[in-house]
Amino acid sequence: MKRKKFKWFSSVLVIFIVLAIGFVFIAGKDDKDKKDKKGKKEGPVEVAEPDTQVTLDWWFQDWSGGVNWMKDYVVYFENKYPNIDLNLIPIPFDDLFAKLIPSIAQGNEPEILFGYDEWLVGKDVSKLFHPLTPDIMSVSEFKDIIYEATLANVTGSDGNIYGMPWATGANAFGFTYHKDMFREAGIDPAGIKSWDDLKDAAKKLTVYNDDGSIKRSGMLFSYTEAANTFLDMIQMQGARDKMLDPVADVWNFNIPEAKKAMETFKWFVDNKVYDPTSGDPFTSFPNKLGAMLLIGPWNVGASMTNFPELEVGYLIMPPFPTASSKLVLGSIVSYGSLFISKRVEGDVEKAALTFIKEIMTNPVGLYDIPFYTDPPYWVGAVCNKKYIEILQGRSAGEMNEFTQTALTATNDGLPAINTLDTRVTEPILIRQIIHPEMTSVFLGKKSIDEMMEYLTDYLTKQEKEMAD
Repeated sequence: MKRKKFKWFSSVLVIFIVLAIGFVFIAGKDDKDKKDKKGKKEGPVEVAEPDTQVTLDWWFQDWSGGVNWMKDYVVYFENKYPNIDLNLIPIPFDDLFAKLIPSIAQGNEPEILFGYDEWLVGKDVSKLFHPLTPDIMSVSEFKDIIYEATLANVTGSDGNIYGMPWATGANAFGFTYHKDMFREAGIDPAGIKSWDDLKDAAKKLTVYNDDGSIKRSGMLFSYTEAANTFLDMIQMQGARDKMLDPVADVWNFNIPEAKKAMETFKWFVDNKVYDPTSGDPFTSFPNKLGAMLLIGPWNVGASMTNFPELEVGYLIMPPFPTASSKLVLGSIVSYGSLFISKRVEGDVEKAALTFIKEIMTNPVGLYDIPFYTDPPYWVGAVCNKKYIEILQGRSAGEMNEFTQTALTATNDGLPAINTLDTRVTEPILIRQIIHPEMTSVFLGKKSIDEMMEYLTDYLTKQEKEMAD
């Protein structure tokens, strides 16, 4: 009888132990799930400000309007966050491009880095920078604020986001123009809807010397962004896949659409409305040796900052080859982006995350500065949806020409972007290869066919080498 009672008691004890272990396992799993969810930081994340005084070194591209803009923002930010000092370090474009990635490998990068997203094509940003998601907010929340189309090159292999695209100068989105010249010629910029309209306007705006040489060009293609438009014009004719096969890593410019695009550019030279010997556009345009310049809207701010006496407006790029064609922009596009060093920790990490989150969630503090400065520091397309919503909600009296240009460049320009899947970065593809070839054609040193043959062979070689 005692043996039976002992067996009964033993069985109950075993069952109790099994249930207890099961409860602990389930509770532990539930706690782990909670921790995992907490680790993913779904929903709003509280970014703690630093407890001590922190200085963040910040590399930024050295251009006059941009540096003035960021200096003003430093004052705004430091007043709001007195525990954080921003040490703005301007660096010329070419130097910034050359040192950004090497500095990370060497471990001597600053806490905050500025660069262009397309410099990171083919690189896993999760190995280079500090994550912004989930440390600031979830990926979905990030995409609610920053246009998703701008995030491809700053998203890591783990699905997290490692850079904040904040703006694009919208390279080759259209033309800067001198308002006084348009008035004198009786041209309404709002009436320019096609490339034929551009040709007619360029004819009226061109001024000649007594010997028939060009004194003032109606149009300037002397900046490298003409090469961006050359690629866009090929795409607008439906030849995207004919121009570049990203699977085979093959470029092909020996196609009618590429030839037609280049013939359109050369028309301005052949009809003596563009002087390809007019020199540096950042000298010739402000000195009024050209009435229009193919370039991004960022040049409005750059021109008026350096030459405040100028009246400069902006024309959005018309479709090609006709006004009814579908507009395509951004075959090669760069988004100015901000990154955090992966080495930050402690209060420095808190300060860096606070810096990025402030721009994202309170965009007016950053973006209003260039548009409402007289003259404007910068004009372009904005990557922050919240700021665009704010602009759309402002009355006509609260807006000005430059906020309206930014709104148009963002709402009309960003949806038209169709970036090519190339491994060759913009400084090489546009600045070092295509635009110099276009210039050779303008100057009569090469034929269009020779240019197309060279681009096909050279860029295919570049693409394949980078693929390897």
